[in-house]
Amino acid sequence: MERERMAKRCMWPGRVATCLLALVLPGQLLAGGQAPDYSDPRAWAALPDRRNPSMAVPDPALADRQGEAAADVFYIYPTIFAGLWSLNAFVDDPGYRRDVATYLLTSQASSLNNVGRIYAPYYRQASLWAYLRSQSVQRRVSDTAYGDVRAAFIHYLDHYNRGRPLIILSHSQGTQMAVRLLGELYRARRLERILVVAYLVGERIGAAQIPGLAPCRRAAQTGCFVTWATVARGAEPQLLTGEARGRPVCVNPLSWRMDEAFVPARRHLGGVPDSFDRIEPGLVGARCRDGLLEIAPAPPGYGHEGGDYHESDINLFYMDIRRNGEVRLRSFGGGR
Repeated sequence: MERERMAKRCMWPGRVATCLLALVLPGQLLAGGQAPDYSDPRAWAALPDRRNPSMAVPDPALADRQGEAAADVFYIYPTIFAGLWSLNAFVDDPGYRRDVATYLLTSQASSLNNVGRIYAPYYRQASLWAYLRSQSVQRRVSDTAYGDVRAAFIHYLDHYNRGRPLIILSHSQGTQMAVRLLGELYRARRLERILVVAYLVGERIGAAQIPGLAPCRRAAQTGCFVTWATVARGAEPQLLTGEARGRPVCVNPLSWRMDEAFVPARRHLGGVPDSFDRIEPGLVGARCRDGLLEIAPAPPGYGHEGGDYHESDINLFYMDIRRNGEVRLRSFGGGR
């Protein structure tokens, strides 16, 4: 299934030659280097005591409140590495680090800088082109990425958390890592004591996929997860690579409910375009359908391919996430 979806992406103009090259290259010439040492601050894209782009805001009416935040946010970013010579990213590569900071800490992680201190580890994520490889190669590459995320999360729990309320935010490949992480550690590390909510965006997740952790069914519920994958009305996803165990969950970020009722655009609190220079409220209405989040009308200025808004899953609902983080944290008992 992953290879089929990546093959579709390879049919887009200008990518055929790159995809063919990705298939013939061994992909094992470089293996992503050594595992990061998360006791070293340089292994983190964002730490709350070091200036970083997760502290940015797209409008002066907003404010970064990490210095006074009652909660923590552990953020796992999506695929941004598209190297051909290695199937895992090099965390010390300046270009990789710049892309994570420029494109992801701003447009995604900063959505919760009003409620949480943001922790974001660099990790040896799988290359975009790894999804064209065999299942065995994909597993090996994914295991490398997951080993880093797991080590970073354990370090965070042991050295940074100190019992503070925790929000997890992830997207796409980051959500694949987060689902695996929660499946392994939610009960083992008794995360129910601290988890406010997990925003596990941009993948298909079944309702019972994470033992002990159920999907959220209302806006103020805590100790649960939300997920959605955004497409234009009537379109099909092109970039989802994971498979849900059981019926896939969709939580509508305009209502924070799992039903299939259409929520009109007047309820949309605001997206932030790729330029990260303004808030745009009232852009889209949305409804859940068969585990997907269908939006209408299709908004301009938000990257998409063939009606798939995967790349804008978070920044299209930037203000909705930001407000909901406040609601859930107050409900948990850690808000102002």
